[in-house]
This record gives sequence, structure tokens and C-alpha cells, in this order.
Amino acid sequence: MILAGMFVSCENDLGKIQRVTATDDTPSEIVEGLHTMFSDSGKIKFEIIASRMERYTGEDERQLFKNGFEVNFFGNDGSKTATLSADYGELRELKKAFNARNNVIFTNYKEGQTLKTEELFWDQALKKVRTDKYFEITDTDGYWARGYGMESDETFSKFTMHDVTAQYEGERHEPETEPSESK
Repeated sequence: MILAGMFVSCENDLGKIQRVTATDDTPSEIVEGLHTMFSDSGKIKFEIIASRMERYTGEDERQLFKNGFEVNFFGNDGSKTATLSADYGELRELKKAFNARNNVIFTNYKEGQTLKTEELFWDQALKKVRTDKYFEITDTDGYWARGYGMESDETFSKFTMHDVTAQYEGERHEPETEPSESK
């Protein structure tokens, strides 16, 4: 009895596989459970936290946060000064631009103010955020503003609103009068 066998070997060249299977819609990197910090002169300026980040390289280099994200901003003393979160985010590092969409919430803890909108652009180079969409701003003192379009610094401390309606719904304080003396 003669046994005949055939042996086949396969070689997997990762470069060839990527050229055959990769498209422009294929991320070059996927990170689950992302937590990254950005610093300047040894001080943490902000951190990004996301359950998933997809990085795309090439002409349209970007990072996508399709499952949402949170960005925490820190002051020079290391305290958290503001938080930006949304259901979707797109970071373009080369352009230093971040686009947040869907259920965007931006809170400044020092001022006690919260901005809610559906889209917010963050220009990291200019340290500014803006939206052309409908927005609502509330604060802990009962003030609210609604409108279309606003611009702010990146910590939401100083802002300019456009096409706005505002109202203060805080407690009314009657002027104090001195008690009259009985004669």
C-alpha cells in the first residue's frame, strides 16, 4: 500500500491582506476603552474617554467616536473645570478640530452653566467652540437662554449668543426695609 499525501502551506502577508480587504471605510486602528490625556508644559489640559475609537488614516485622517465620548477640561491647578459629552464625535488632529453631534452637553462647573445642542464644533487651535444649531443654556441660578447659534471659549466661560431668548427664573428678592419704630 502506497500512501500519498499532499502538503499545502499558506503564507499570510499582512500587507497583501490589507491591500485586498481594506477600503476607505476600514479603520486602520480600533481602540476599545479609550482614556487618553493631553498636556501642555507638563500640565493636563484635557482628557478624552470613549468606549470605542476608530482611527482612519490617509487623505481624510480622523478619529471617530461612534458610541459617544466625554472630554474633561482641567485648570492650571489640576481641577476639572468643564465637561463636553455627546453621542458621536469626530476628531481631526491635523486640523485641530473636533465635531460633536447628537445630544451634546457642555458643562462649566465653575460658572454652574450647561449648554445643550445637537452639534458643536471645537477649534482647538483657536480654543473656541461654536454651534449654528438650536441651543439651550441653563445655570444653577435659574437663568436660561435659548437660540440659534453661539460661540464660546473652550471652557464655556465666556460666550456670545445669536438669535436668542433669555429669562431669569430665580427667586425674587424684595428690597429690605427698615422696621418702623412705634412711638
